[in-house]
Amino acid sequence: MSVTLDQPDLAQSTDVAVQLSGVAKVFGHGRDAVTALENVDLTVAPGEFVCLLGASGCGKSTMLNLVAELDAPTTGTITRNTTRPAVMFQDPALMPWLTAGRNVELALRLAGFPRTGRREKAAELLKLVRLEGQERKRPHELSGGMRQRVALARSLASTHRTGAEDRPALLLMDEPFAALDAMTKDVMQGELLRIQAQLQSSVLFVTHDVREAVRLGQRIVLLSSRPGRVVREWQDTPDEDSPDLVDEINAKLREVISTHARKSA
Repeated sequence: MSVTLDQPDLAQSTDVAVQLSGVAKVFGHGRDAVTALENVDLTVAPGEFVCLLGASGCGKSTMLNLVAELDAPTTGTITRNTTRPAVMFQDPALMPWLTAGRNVELALRLAGFPRTGRREKAAELLKLVRLEGQERKRPHELSGGMRQRVALARSLASTHRTGAEDRPALLLMDEPFAALDAMTKDVMQGELLRIQAQLQSSVLFVTHDVREAVRLGQRIVLLSSRPGRVVREWQDTPDEDSPDLVDEINAKLREVISTHARKSA
């Protein structure tokens, strides 16, 4: 059994931000063991936006946790050639007693960003997510969409690791817009694309929404039902919603789900 979590020198592997090779994850032991992921091979290039798509319970969130080092694979190798990744969830989980600016400054402090310049950097990141002038407001004074913007700025702040300036940033996003209304979700998707293009961050984005995956992803990776395996990929997806591609992916997703249902029957 071999498990490694590797961060090699950037010069050795400039074409790879994250690479999973033969990764499996098993929870529990013996008869109670549950295999969440099995033999997963996946590579994310620097600056690439990859969407993970699949039915509930297929291991998408588990994969993010492994890449983030919140958990370790049972077998396989994960190579990461980026800053320590930032994880963004559906719930913004902001500190309610801190202002928007202080929430971002806290992430900078935990990332080892020097005290001098933290406030200016936090203001810069809030400006990047179009919250300029909102630094002094607390979470309860902000709308749901604005709170997610603060969460995004905080995630970007956590990638600012001392001595990691030459490594690309990595954002791991677990359905961050799922709880937003349709209009706010549409705006946030556009904002994320703008910021990702500007910063050239690598993004691994989990979603159940095929239309969201088509809009956001440069590449879409479909996982099978549990245990999760990569069963199909779509590359160079269009920048805008493509009905034909949405229909194609939905058909493949239904096929994956129905195959799992037949096996479980």
